[in-house]
Amino acid sequence: MPPEAVADLREALEAAGITFTSETYPDTVHGFTMADTAAYSRAGLAAHWARLPLFLDRALATT
Repeated sequence: MPPEAVADLREALEAAGITFTSETYPDTVHGFTMADTAAYSRAGLAAHWARLPLFLDRALATT
């Protein structure tokens, strides 16, 4: 998603009163976690895995 679309999505979610988290990983493109593709980013993958457990802990604690 281009940055403008991310901003539009954030604005729409905020206007709707939805609680959300939005993260971007610099210098990555869609598919950056898949090591067998040209999109793979070792740094992006490391950042993703550092944040994912925190997200899951919060999300699952509310169910």
